[in-house]
Amino acid sequence: MLPSFGFGEMVVIALLAVIVVGPKDLPKVMRSLGGFMARLRQMGQEFRDAFDEMDADDEIKSLRAEIAQMKSLGFLDEELDSDIRDLNTELRDTTDRPSDKT
Repeated sequence: MLPSFGFGEMVVIALLAVIVVGPKDLPKVMRSLGGFMARLRQMGQEFRDAFDEMDADDEIKSLRAEIAQMKSLGFLDEELDSDIRDLNTELRDTTDRPSDKT
């Protein structure tokens, strides 16, 4: 959980930053701190995206296993089987396509 800062705490932090860093170098320090925070947020988003992708892959695997089980038990008729094959082809095309994210 992230700490919650009030107005008083922010003023104390700002005064300490001015005293320790100095007013001349404060913009440079704030810019580098902002860049660091942006990189940190980007890494966190990439981490979340990787877990979402793994979750989607697991969901597709479980759906394929259920379909295979239904086929083995003989619950699928020809029309439903062809629909499932079309869906499987579409899923394979979308998951095999390289992502547009950089």
